[in-house]
Amino acid sequence: MGRDRRMYTVFALMLATFLTAVDVTIVDTALPRIVGSLGGFPLMTWLVTGYMLTSTATVPVCGKLADILGRKRVFAGGAALFALGSALCGLAQNMGQLILFRAVQGLGAGAVQPVVQTIIGDIFTPVERARMQAWFSAVWGFSALVGPLLGGLIVDYASWRWLFYINLPLGALAILMVWRFLEERVEARHQAVDYLGSITMTGGISLLLLAMLTGGSQYAWSSPQVLGMLAGAAVLLALFIWHQVRTPEPMISPDLFRNPAIGMPLLASFMVGGVLYGTSVYLPIWAQGVEGFSATKSGASLLWLSVGWPIASVLGGRLVVRQGVRPASVVGLVLNVLGAAGLVVLARLTQEIPPVLLALVTFTIGAGMGYSSVAFILGVQNAVSWGQRGVATAALQFIRTLGGMVWISVMGMTLNLSLLSRLQGIPGVEAESAAQAAGVANQLLDPAVWGSLPAAHLAALRGALAGALRNVHLLVLLAALASLAAVLLMPNMRFAGPKVARAPEPAPVKK
Repeated sequence: MGRDRRMYTVFALMLATFLTAVDVTIVDTALPRIVGSLGGFPLMTWLVTGYMLTSTATVPVCGKLADILGRKRVFAGGAALFALGSALCGLAQNMGQLILFRAVQGLGAGAVQPVVQTIIGDIFTPVERARMQAWFSAVWGFSALVGPLLGGLIVDYASWRWLFYINLPLGALAILMVWRFLEERVEARHQAVDYLGSITMTGGISLLLLAMLTGGSQYAWSSPQVLGMLAGAAVLLALFIWHQVRTPEPMISPDLFRNPAIGMPLLASFMVGGVLYGTSVYLPIWAQGVEGFSATKSGASLLWLSVGWPIASVLGGRLVVRQGVRPASVVGLVLNVLGAAGLVVLARLTQEIPPVLLALVTFTIGAGMGYSSVAFILGVQNAVSWGQRGVATAALQFIRTLGGMVWISVMGMTLNLSLLSRLQGIPGVEAESAAQAAGVANQLLDPAVWGSLPAAHLAALRGALAGALRNVHLLVLLAALASLAAVLLMPNMRFAGPKVARAPEPAPVKK
């Protein structure tokens, strides 16, 4: 592929990456205005979780389809579905419709995100790929920074519906450019789509994620709704694994996990998800509920995660080229351990962590994410052939998100139980259940409420929340240590020189 064609393709891929990434956060600042227009306050959080659920559940399926049908077709189909969902969101007349159409958007994003990474692996050599992955990580970081700001500007100076309409011309441009400039030769193979595998995996993952998103918040973990979803997920995922072992053309080949160059990064990514989500979800609760920060002030600390990530991705790509995959992975996960350990120590020394130290913690963890994520992607893509690159890349992205969901659920249960036991020792506080304890925590996150509480009572409530969150911080550190242990078992792959050393190919799938 000529240099100009590659650069045009890269621009289109960056544009698509930006659109799908920014849509996770762009609605955050617009939620009050949307609710004011459509109503449906109790359903508000599903505008975010509905998108996240569908975009996560479809990633592995779309990665496999990219290996069968080719990257260009799957990218175009996913981007078109994303654009269609955006148009429908702009036309929504009530909250139920908007949530449904956000789910359609997520289906498209689940196709675009892994295929973008796969195309990068196709059109660049491993050494070039190290630099390009760093740039795409920078796009993700920029999206996280600009999303809430862009959403606020659009809502203030136009209608909230333009949050979605703006995707239409930009999405169409990305589709046209990729279709025009991407050159690919799809390997001629007689391979059918594993429909049973697709249905059981998507259904099982969707039920599992739905249980994780609603358990402990909308429903108690012991409620029939959550237990039913978990049971359904267990049955479908067990059927999926049983089918994958026996079918000649599986959706996800078990051989991928037998290759330590792939299996160890996947295991580490599952643990890294706990560090990433545990930090981004529970650190703002500490900042606002324990220290009394405003939402803007606590958000400013977390923004440093998005600053450290792209910077470290650039440095990590260079380290991979010079030293290989494992050294860059170790550096990144050591930084995660240091950031998580720093949070544990600071939270035990004081309940009033200075903002600059909170920013330092998130920057360190962000830098760890940057080093490790670029190393994992490069290592996994280099360990497989063209025909498995799509599903391997998608698996890496999916496993990190799934790990984050699982860890978040464990952290949420730990927080609720720890907070309940501490609140029961405070005079005048009614906390007989985890739901009542969560109600007290909600009060600490609302300045209008906690500002009216007596100083001594407020200090006692904040002390209880701080103690509960310290247990969550320990789980974040545990996830960081487990991820580091996994990469120490990973073989190194070198990318130096024109002849790139490759990890051994996975055993061929029997047909």
